[in-house]
Amino acid sequence: METIVTIIGTIVTIVSFGYAVYVNRRHSKLINYNREQAWEIYRQSSNVLAAYQKLERMNIENKEATALVAKAEAHAMELTLNSIRMIKRFEKKYTAQTIQKWAQEGRLDSHESHIQAFKKYIEDK
Repeated sequence: METIVTIIGTIVTIVSFGYAVYVNRRHSKLINYNREQAWEIYRQSSNVLAAYQKLERMNIENKEATALVAKAEAHAMELTLNSIRMIKRFEKKYTAQTIQKWAQEGRLDSHESHIQAFKKYIEDK
């Protein structure tokens, strides 16, 4: 009887270990996917923000259009900040050195304000 219990216990342990490995791999893939998506959202929101900032610098006579551009720019800025928070959450290493490396690699928008926005979230980790 003890032998049967030992065999069943061993089988359950092996199956549990295999399942744990499977779940860990799935989790890792999900984290990588989320990291990639966060960077893509950052890239897109940075482009939209830059376009609105360019529009805002133009001399638009229509006050309603000017207000709409300003409002849209604020939304684009919030989206960019949210994407930075997502990047912080899913990156394995989030330090000032990492941010500088990303800036040198061209992953960050070249404006200093973007680099400062990334650095703003270092303390929150």
